[in-house]
Amino acid sequence: MARYTRRTVPLAERSYTTIEVSRRLGVSLQTVQRWVDSGHLKAWKTLGGHRRIDAASAERLFAERAAGATPVVVVIDNQPGAREELVELVRQALPDAQVAAVEDGFRGLVAIGRAAPDIVVTDIQVAHMDGFEMLRSLVGASGPQPPAFIAVTALSDAELAALGPLPGQVLLFQKPPDPGRFIAALQDSASRVQARDEAAVGTTAAETRKPRGRHVRKSG
Repeated sequence: MARYTRRTVPLAERSYTTIEVSRRLGVSLQTVQRWVDSGHLKAWKTLGGHRRIDAASAERLFAERAAGATPVVVVIDNQPGAREELVELVRQALPDAQVAAVEDGFRGLVAIGRAAPDIVVTDIQVAHMDGFEMLRSLVGASGPQPPAFIAVTALSDAELAALGPLPGQVLLFQKPPDPGRFIAALQDSASRVQARDEAAVGTTAAETRKPRGRHVRKSG
C-alpha cells in the first residue's frame, strides 16, 4: 500500500508533483509511485486527490543522484556465459554499479521498470522478445527512459541489415565485445548520466530560489 496520507497542505510548504520528480530523475511515473510505496519517497494526497512528494525527500534523492550515487545497469542476455561476461565488464568499468542481470526480454522490461536504470546493455537476440523491437520501443517511448543503451550481437552485418536500423542512440558491439572499447563506452555513458543529474539538481535549486509572490507594477 502506498505510504501517503490525506491532509491539508499549508501554502508555504514546498512539494513536488510525481511528474516533476520523474522528469528530474529521468524515470517513469510508475517508478516514482513504487518509490512512494516502498517508503523511499515521502508523499501525501491533497484534499483534491492530487499526489504530492515531500520536497526534502525528493531533494535528498536529487542530491544522491548528482553526488555520484552508484549507477544502475540492467544486462539482458539469454546465454549464461555471455551474460556473465557482460556483467564482468560492467564491474570492471563501474565497480560500484548496481547490476541486474536477466535472461530474456520480458524479464528485462520488468527489471527496467523496477530499477529505473541509467544504462541498459542487451543482446539483440533475446528470448521471448525481439531485441530490435524492444530497443525501438524503449527509445521511442514518450515518457522518461534510460539515457544510455548498449547492444551486443553475434549477427553478421547482412543479418542486421535485414532487421532494419537500430535507433541512433544505441551503441552496437559485436560479440564478444572488445573489452577496452566496451568499458570506455560504459564509463562515458555513466559520465553523461552524472552530468544529466547534476543539471537536474541545478534546475531544482534555481526553481526553489525563485520568488513565489505576486509581481506588482509600480505606477508613475
